[in-house]
Amino acid sequence: MNTKTINTDSGKFKKSLTSIKKVLSKEFLWALIIMAMCIPIALIVQYIISKDAHILNAQLTEDIEEVSKSITNKQPSFRVLYALSFIGIYFSRMVIAAIKTQFAG
Repeated sequence: MNTKTINTDSGKFKKSLTSIKKVLSKEFLWALIIMAMCIPIALIVQYIISKDAHILNAQLTEDIEEVSKSITNKQPSFRVLYALSFIGIYFSRMVIAAIKTQFAG
């Protein structure tokens, strides 16, 4: 191999590394934005669930709470709602990005 091909390959590698860094930083920023968005969503859903629980009869409320505790492994509902919000928003963002990619090309 001569120095010209080595320099060309090195330049291609640097461009690839730069684009990978750009994509990773973009995804990191999206994750931070989504984490911030999930807090109010989880709090609102938790508030709605707690306010609507008194409408149901007592036995049904106890059954729902028991099932909820078994599903969430005794974690606070905020953590579960936060995780579900994060997954939902991030998945929606990925679907929108995939649709844009399909129509762009």
